[in-house]
Amino acid sequence: MALPSLAQASSSRKPSRIHVVGSSPRSGTTLMFELITSCFEVEKFGEHEISLFSYPARPGRVFVSKKPTDFIHVCRVMRWDPMLHVIYMQRDPRDVVTSRHNKHPDRYWCDFGVWRYNEDLLPRLSGHPRLYECRYEDLVTDPDRIQSELQGRFGFLKPRHAFSEFDRVTNSSDAARRAMNGVRQISTASIGKWRQNLPRLAGQIQRFPDLPRRVVEAGYETDLAWTGLLADVEPDRADSARREHNALRGSGAVRRHAQRTLRRMGTLVDEIRYVCGLHRKV
Repeated sequence: MALPSLAQASSSRKPSRIHVVGSSPRSGTTLMFELITSCFEVEKFGEHEISLFSYPARPGRVFVSKKPTDFIHVCRVMRWDPMLHVIYMQRDPRDVVTSRHNKHPDRYWCDFGVWRYNEDLLPRLSGHPRLYECRYEDLVTDPDRIQSELQGRFGFLKPRHAFSEFDRVTNSSDAARRAMNGVRQISTASIGKWRQNLPRLAGQIQRFPDLPRRVVEAGYETDLAWTGLLADVEPDRADSARREHNALRGSGAVRRHAQRTLRRMGTLVDEIRYVCGLHRKV
């Protein structure tokens, strides 16, 4: 019970922070991060991805960070840090699992299980006044509307440029450019690209049979009729890049359990340090 009071006591000395997370990697977190840091008056820190538990040595009035897989930490820290504001990026899981990253252009980047895990966490914070839920599809369809909504939700944001001018005003890092597969004018071209990767989608449904139902529940389809496109499609069962390079892949149950326990202990230490104002400095 003492932790929230510690956070509240120190909040007057802290700037406002926005941390961008996502339903999964490849959900548009890099684009959102670059839009905010290019088009609002904020302190951008870190070239690309920075943990929630990191903090700039000399923060400005407002600073922004992003790490798509940090949502599990956000769900806890939001209760302690009244200066933390979060943007949750959601994207059609079919486009997520069929997306590639320039880091491993020959492999699909991640699996449906990551999307499902974070979506199952979302009800913990849905409706929170410091959480803004944004669909990638809405962002690329009408970026200026999303910018206006963000400014209305987070009143400390001061605009410099319109989101629709992003490609002309950004100074994105090399890492961000790789993640976005290059800087270009915002467009809807990437929506529905899963239709060009049906074998991959069929393979993901074999591994995750609830994927079609979750697509409907998330509002990306009204029924399961879309699965008819997969009839007679030979599934692509190749591992995603994230799964292939997972350090624990192939490990025994004891080692996996030990590594996960150590990871949880490390997270607990990070959370305690965060609440006490002893963040990792970047």
